[in-house]
Amino acid sequence: MNRQADKMNGFLTGLLVGGIIGSALAMLFTPITGRRLRKKISQKTDDIIEDVNSYIETGKEKAEEFIKEGKRKTESIINEAKKLVSS
Repeated sequence: MNRQADKMNGFLTGLLVGGIIGSALAMLFTPITGRRLRKKISQKTDDIIEDVNSYIETGKEKAEEFIKEGKRKTESIINEAKKLVSS
């Protein structure tokens, strides 16, 4: 991967981890009943799973783009090499 993709992955990972930690701390320090807390945790868990699935899909799309671009560049290099050899 290139540097930009690495930076984006790091940012998304940090965002996800920060969101999880922040949500957990907010829930733990909020004075609510156990039943409501469990319901809130369940809802937040569902939200986080949804976000993770979205990030995974985005990652797959980006990986496919990188693969296509790599194939295109490889084919271009091979064609150029063939032209040089046949000349």
